[in-house]
Amino acid sequence: MVTSYDVVIVGAGVAGALCACQIKTAKPQANILLIDTGNNALDDSQRTTFVDAYQVSTAKNVPSPYAALPNNKLGYAPSADGTGDPVAMNRYYVESGPDLLKSGFQRMVGGSTWAWRGNSPRFMPRDFQLKTNYGVGVDWPFSYADLEPHYARAEAELGVSGNRSEWDPALTPRSTDFPMPGIAASYGDELVRTALASIAPIDGTPVTVLTTPQARNSQPYQGRQACQGNSSCIPVCPSGAKYDASVHVRRARDQLGVEVRTGCTVTRLITNPGTAAPTVVFRDWTTPDRAEQQVTGTHVVLALNAIETPKLWLLSALDNRSDQVGRNLMDHLAEEVVGLFGQPVFPFRGPQSTLSIETFRDGNFRRNTGAFRMTIGNDGWGRTETPAAALDKLMWDPAAKKIKLIGQELQDRLAERVTRMLRFGYSTEQLPDPANRVTLSDERDGLDTPRPKITYKVDDYSKRALAYGHSVARRIWQHLENTAGATEIDPVQPLLKFNGAGHLMGTMRMGTDRTTSVVNADGLSHAHPNLWVVGSSVFPTGSTANPTLTLAALTLRTADKLAATL
Repeated sequence: MVTSYDVVIVGAGVAGALCACQIKTAKPQANILLIDTGNNALDDSQRTTFVDAYQVSTAKNVPSPYAALPNNKLGYAPSADGTGDPVAMNRYYVESGPDLLKSGFQRMVGGSTWAWRGNSPRFMPRDFQLKTNYGVGVDWPFSYADLEPHYARAEAELGVSGNRSEWDPALTPRSTDFPMPGIAASYGDELVRTALASIAPIDGTPVTVLTTPQARNSQPYQGRQACQGNSSCIPVCPSGAKYDASVHVRRARDQLGVEVRTGCTVTRLITNPGTAAPTVVFRDWTTPDRAEQQVTGTHVVLALNAIETPKLWLLSALDNRSDQVGRNLMDHLAEEVVGLFGQPVFPFRGPQSTLSIETFRDGNFRRNTGAFRMTIGNDGWGRTETPAAALDKLMWDPAAKKIKLIGQELQDRLAERVTRMLRFGYSTEQLPDPANRVTLSDERDGLDTPRPKITYKVDDYSKRALAYGHSVARRIWQHLENTAGATEIDPVQPLLKFNGAGHLMGTMRMGTDRTTSVVNADGLSHAHPNLWVVGSSVFPTGSTANPTLTLAALTLRTADKLAATL
């Protein structure tokens, strides 16, 4: 067994897999190890197993395709549960409040991209200088223009579909077209887009409906087929048309010669005085004794998420003189307003969302209130009410404990209701707060290592953003009520509600000042030579965009810098 490498990459999600491919492509002779705690296969039979598990599961939720994975059963990490179930999260997290962090992740080869929706918008230019433009948050150590070429590369690597002509160049300036045309809108989406064509601006902001950029093939791309219109993008794509990081793990292993070790959980790093080569200590949990093993790398890349990266850093007692490791944990806070459209929109035909409203992602209101993205759901009432729940409400009277409807009348009422279900979802930015953090708890996981302790609070800036998003969604529904016969619209929200978006960010901030950041603008540790960090943990701020495309662009940028040193 090889124990010394040029590069050891910890984590085989999208960041780690992309990093391995890019470094190995630039330096073919480099000896690279990609190590991950997951132990799932990456072939079509594994995908079929996941799909079959989802189909027979009584709970059609995010964890159901992956519940049988051995690392889930052994309690090494929470399931990728986008519902924010605190019981599920607390199998692993130790929550100290005052609010719950409602986003989890999945420890598996390919990471949480197995279960993501695939939405891949870019950050907007002002997102990178939030402090300069609006006096809140912090600035990134570079501009949108600096990252733009890497955005184009990331879109090509992931295979992003989109329609450049629909986007105002001022929103996200582009140097290239999207790799593929945008995913076709569903029948119902087109009805909604037509109905919103006549809506007046809200607070001076136009309500413009766009085709959402998605890492999903609208045509055959890089050996993968076009989208078949399945509506289970979250939690699993049956065809593989939606990108997941197994694409790059396979490429790294099978085409480029990167060594991939699975079922291996890294428990700590050891820095060796007098040498720049850290030692990576891990346990192969698939073996009976789970004994510690170790390898060294001239360079070590931490490609874990915003929970696991600071956890490993703290476990290893690495340099934290800045006191920034684990701080500034962020998520996107999400909610939705639902109603019944005036005619059938026939949801669940195609991906769960293909259209979005991007115009509330920036504006002077950000000085006091967070921005938000809006999506037009093609999945009925989403988290608010599933078709199964609609059936239960129509059929059963819980107070009287008797059946209300059966037979043809039940079928007709169910069809009339479910076919008209529509939702407008919104997800808001959250400012970095040093009090929102990851530390080590006294409780231990299945490998006898400390579980992460989460301290988390939703600040007033984000609360105002949630309220504003709800207000805008309500006004959109009022337009549809007046012009398209919409009914049964959600009432005004009486209490603050939010879900997690599964977008864990921050905790290993990048910056030019080593007293206020952990890594530099290239992702290299200020304190430890040859120790790098990639992924959304390095984000100084979270913007409103789904983070995957931006973390992919950052990873490509860091991989270039690292490869140049070999």
